[in-house]
Amino acid sequence: MANLEYSLPNKTGDLANLKVRATGLIVACPVSQDNPATCPLHAVRHLSLRERYRWLDSLQPLQLRRLLEQHAECIVTREHRDHEPA
Repeated sequence: MANLEYSLPNKTGDLANLKVRATGLIVACPVSQDNPATCPLHAVRHLSLRERYRWLDSLQPLQLRRLLEQHAECIVTREHRDHEPA
């Protein structure tokens, strides 16, 4: 697992905190402000905003944690790729 810029809550029961951290991810990629096709949230971002929030509300704490972990891993991968010599 990648190092996170912020620490995830230790308890999987901290659902509200996990949802707050995941809310921005359902709008756009925080790195490039777009919707990369390789992102696990690509299809979700094509839903209406209301449907996105419903989808987010349906996730269990472990699913939310994994989503945030995937995001952190993606950031590390993109930063590594962007800093490689041409």
